[in-house]
Amino acid sequence: MNTTLSGIIILVFGIIASFLSASETAVTMSSRLRLHHLAKKGHERASMLLSLQEQMNTLISTILLINTCLFAGMTTLFTQFMAHFLGDWGIFLSSLVMGAFITLYIEVLPKIYAYQSPEKVALFLAPMLKLLRNFLSPITRLMDFIARKSLQFFRVKISSEPKSTEELRGAIDLHMGEGPIPHERAMLRSILDLSRVTVEEIMVHRKSMISFNSALPPKELCQKILGSLYARIPLWKDSPDNIVGVVMSKNLAQILQNQSKIDFETLMQPPWFIPNTSTLFAQLQLFKEKHNHLAFVVDEYGSLLGMVTLEDILEEIVGEITDEHDVELPGVRLVPNGDYLIRGSVTLRDLHRQYDWEFDESNASTLAGLILNETRSIPEVGDVIVIKGFSMKILRKMNHQLTLVRVTAPQPRV
Repeated sequence: MNTTLSGIIILVFGIIASFLSASETAVTMSSRLRLHHLAKKGHERASMLLSLQEQMNTLISTILLINTCLFAGMTTLFTQFMAHFLGDWGIFLSSLVMGAFITLYIEVLPKIYAYQSPEKVALFLAPMLKLLRNFLSPITRLMDFIARKSLQFFRVKISSEPKSTEELRGAIDLHMGEGPIPHERAMLRSILDLSRVTVEEIMVHRKSMISFNSALPPKELCQKILGSLYARIPLWKDSPDNIVGVVMSKNLAQILQNQSKIDFETLMQPPWFIPNTSTLFAQLQLFKEKHNHLAFVVDEYGSLLGMVTLEDILEEIVGEITDEHDVELPGVRLVPNGDYLIRGSVTLRDLHRQYDWEFDESNASTLAGLILNETRSIPEVGDVIVIKGFSMKILRKMNHQLTLVRVTAPQPRV
């Protein structure tokens, strides 16, 4: 082949390969949020680029297939050119020269430029990439099929689950910087947690619920309800675990203004029971749909576990919502030497949110549950358990329930 023609072909192949190398980095690095914003404004190439990102496996296979063919063609032509002038030494030198040229000018430099302004490069190359992907689609799909079957043969599992949530978590951590978690980042991360945290992890346990016997004399029952600090009061019959209705103190006060005799049977709202496996996100949607702010949590056998309110879920997002009757964190008291006296019923999520203490919350939701899960037994009063550097001394126990624990937090590393 003519030397000049070979040089022109090598140059053209190199330019095409460099554009494709840049496009791989550009499409991967382009922000889906910015592209989505542009697409909503009617930007055609942004919509095109979003569709390319949704099929990244096919796009990468297309780019690799074309670049592999271009590199092979460039190397073959350059080897012939060098062999013509230098013989066997030319064959040896051609691989070194072409390898350095491809690495520097086709792989490194285009990708550095694309990394600096990925959306600009990706939007410019989007039509060409879409055309190449569609044209080579049968070949790339076959390659993808063979690659997946090969991985399966070596027992490598391929996850097809979307990673958008983890990408969002990473973006939140990246853009908010290092150091203590700011309030805004904590809120954003809490929103992402709503779909994996269950109501059982944040509910008020049935032993801590404020509820009254519906069989009490109406006058006494009115005094108890109006004297409580809560807007919605559960009523039970025969047993505190048998909730039969909910009375709103506001409705009771309004009725008392007009009449002295109260019929609690008609005043009560029917209780709403939900399974303990419901996620906070699903429950938040149900609260909105049913216009109800309180639900009772039951296990698979129908036994009452506790209750959860709309405020409980909102507090998971914005943090503790306190009023004039609340304390900073109920069940926790700081003693002068720096230790903490904590009730066993305090949840691990509250401790994490208030003091940024990291515990494994997968198998336990309260401090007492964490200790029982770690020890696999019921410790005695005076026993000391060390969990992740936290020294926990059992101070009080009622029957088999750990009611008070002294916690010594680990000293921060200097």
